[in-house]
Amino acid sequence: MHLVINATEVGRRRGGNESYVLGLVEGLADLHPALEVSLLTCNWGHPLPLPAAFRQINLGVYRRFPFFLWQQTIALRRLKADWYLANFFLPPVLPCRGIAVVHDLSFRAHPEYFPTSVAWYMRWLTGLAIRQASLVVTGSEFSRQELLRFYAVRPDKVKVTPYAMSASFCPLPDHADLATEVATLERYGIPRPYILAVGNIHPRKNLARLLEAYLKLRSTGAGLPALVWGGLQRWESHELIQRAQAAGVVLPGFIADEDLPTLYRQAEMLVYPSLYEGFGLPPLEAMACGTPVITSNTTSLPEVVGEGALTVDPTNVEEIAAAMASLLADPGLCARLRSQGLRRAADFSWKSTAQVLLERMQAVTSL
Repeated sequence: MHLVINATEVGRRRGGNESYVLGLVEGLADLHPALEVSLLTCNWGHPLPLPAAFRQINLGVYRRFPFFLWQQTIALRRLKADWYLANFFLPPVLPCRGIAVVHDLSFRAHPEYFPTSVAWYMRWLTGLAIRQASLVVTGSEFSRQELLRFYAVRPDKVKVTPYAMSASFCPLPDHADLATEVATLERYGIPRPYILAVGNIHPRKNLARLLEAYLKLRSTGAGLPALVWGGLQRWESHELIQRAQAAGVVLPGFIADEDLPTLYRQAEMLVYPSLYEGFGLPPLEAMACGTPVITSNTTSLPEVVGEGALTVDPTNVEEIAAAMASLLADPGLCARLRSQGLRRAADFSWKSTAQVLLERMQAVTSL
């Protein structure tokens, strides 16, 4: 069996889609499955962190729709693929079985978070992929129910394969050099101590309310750690960025994958009050690093963090502020969350994700 994976977003440095492909490929490499794996890649002008064990087919410079989708069809025919896995979109002509990985349905549940054109093409092309696919996978039961709510798809076609985090997300090893981690923070202009938020700066991430909660705490006169937002600026965030800069928020921009564990480990806490998530990798990554986490009590996030984090109403500024104050004031609570978070994160691995995916594929193939 020959599985081809759309890895063209690896190197794009845009967030979750890339993290998923890298994690799945890592899991497959650890598994040593009895199948051929090929990766469709693009030329981003820098080396791609992909295992040498799998063949890479470089499609050249990244192209936008619709030409890029047809380019995939040509590659799949040439490779004689049996299965093709891609985030959200499959090419209109699919010469093999397809797996559509739908991470979340925010573009359907909250189209107001997106430019109209983006919400429209996400809705249309994702719907087309779901119809074409032999298998639709997503990271949480919440997202599975959202897929069934928004699309006329057979329930048995939609499967949950929980995501995970790389082994690099771990507590600081005993032999590690703290000075190296401090140097990494200095390179990004991040002072210690600090409260961390990670993700693209986008309305869905609810950073406006996080900023309000932080300023509310600061107005009490208590000395607070710095607030750091690690991520790229996206649409409709210009005004928020200006307010954050005026408030002294540290904005280091894109954080390289190899540096993210350091940012989590050295943070006082991760605050992730997202309004809508299909899975939510940052809380899981932070818990795996032994960092206390505050996150939302809505959508997929309680399903992911279990008892390993404090959960709050993301629309309630006072609740977010109170949770932050509790962690800053209570070392015992922090220690408990570190312990529970590490236990919860141990339930997830990319190798397990890859194994479940292969079992789903085999079940479809044997029909």
